Amino acid sequence: MTKATIKAQEIINSINNGESIVSIKSQFDTDQWYSYGSKAYNLSLENAKKERKQKKENVLTTSNDEISAILKLNEKLSEHALLLPIFSTLGELNHITSLLPNLPNSENQILEIIGKMTMHPKLRVLQKKGRIEKFEYFKIFSKLVDASTLCYYRGNFISCYLTLIPVIEGVIIRWMGFSETDSKPEFEEIRKFFKNSALRQPFPANILFHNIFTKACDKILNEHFYKPTSTGNSYANFNRHVASHLLNDNQFATKENCLRLFILLDTMTEIYLYESREKDPRFNLGNEEIKEDIDLLTEILLENLKETPEQKYFGTKLKDIVQ
Repeated sequence: MTKATIKAQEIINSINNGESIVSIKSQFDTDQWYSYGSKAYNLSLENAKKERKQKKENVLTTSNDEISAILKLNEKLSEHALLLPIFSTLGELNHITSLLPNLPNSENQILEIIGKMTMHPKLRVLQKKGRIEKFEYFKIFSKLVDASTLCYYRGNFISCYLTLIPVIEGVIIRWMGFSETDSKPEFEEIRKFFKNSALRQPFPANILFHNIFTKACDKILNEHFYKPTSTGNSYANFNRHVASHLLNDNQFATKENCLRLFILLDTMTEIYLYESREKDPRFNLGNEEIKEDIDLLTEILLENLKETPEQKYFGTKLKDIVQ
């Protein structure tokens, strides 16, 4: 057993015993942490694959083959700045996978499937009450997320997109340790945020899915969201620089790009959950905590049955919002 493997196992054991990442990391210099932390992550990932393979067939769990299928699916979807939502069932995985060979012609069908689950009133409220308002780095932006959600449900996709797009970077830089008294992290550090996730947490919970989601988010950030405009346009103009500086005349604040932002934000909450190794507060919500918000979003959808100002200005209809 190599020294790197021994140190990696020690890191895993320390995390298992409840020692903080800050405390463990202080025992190594920067190069050592990069080497041993990365090794710990890869070792944990391989162990998780072995454990999953050994599980009995009657145990309800995602198989290694299904994990591989999701990775392949996200590899293709991320070319379109999309990924499989965290709420997806095996049926939805199979349905979307069946549509892949027909891309880009099947993109609208895929977006319809993704949109129906991502923007369902109950799921949006569960995310709001059970994650956005509870998780560090996210909760400071809860009102901006609320504003974006209300704009989406009213069919005002322009306001939704422009309100939500800075939240992505705001969460990331605070997750990196930025505060109001600090200088903003370097752009390259921000772009590598998900790629370097093992250095934040070498032993995340549910590491197989952590690996799935960090790979997809890294690709979406680097090939689309943060793609330098000097190297060409991002897919569907899903790009932070375009929105911030209005760098071209093409549409970017679309319903589809709003969906892309909500999916990305939802996935970031999932990654945070795994890295924090906390219990998911979303599962502790009682019906009384979510009913009022679900009723509110449902009421807005019903209001869209008659012509609203948003429909007059933007030409949106109820079907444009719920599909």
